Amino acid sequence: MCALTIGYAIAAALAGCGSLGPQEPQRYYVLDSAPVKAAAATSLRASALLVAPTTASSFYETQEIVYSRAPGVRAYYQYHAWAERPGRRMTELLVTRLERAGLFKTVATAVSGVQGSLVLNTHLADFYHDAAAPPGSVKVTMTAELTDLGRRELLARRTFERSADAATYDAPGAVQAFSGAVAAMLDDITAWVDAAAPR
Repeated sequence: MCALTIGYAIAAALAGCGSLGPQEPQRYYVLDSAPVKAAAATSLRASALLVAPTTASSFYETQEIVYSRAPGVRAYYQYHAWAERPGRRMTELLVTRLERAGLFKTVATAVSGVQGSLVLNTHLADFYHDAAAPPGSVKVTMTAELTDLGRRELLARRTFERSADAATYDAPGAVQAFSGAVAAMLDDITAWVDAAAPR
């Protein structure tokens, strides 16, 4: 009985050694967007715009990079991840883009302690590499709401959608495409906020 147990232990150890081959190193990517030049201050509003932290659908509320090879199916890339969760990073990028646009006296996150009457809420509904056919494209969908807290009034609500072709049929190619799609979406949201916010 003891010999049988030792035999199982040796077999398990050998099976474990067989799976210890070289593995691909884990890579982390920073979601970025193309910088824009600061706008002239002719349209500057005296009010402060508060940007609430971007929320995300639960499957995207992770550092994992998401892809899809069939409609309605999602999966995570192995060995490839975001340095920050997309929702958190989108908040940072959105604040930076709105600051550079020069539309408001102050742009800050809603948790910064800055007082303001206008609040921008955003929700990331889709954020994945559509890899059904090579090289695929990325899909980004975000809903935005602009609210006047002082008057307790929803000023505007809109859903933004952007896509961009992946450079290559893999996670690094998708990351490049995400940067382009996100940059275009930030431009769309900035122009929309400019049109919807009272002067």
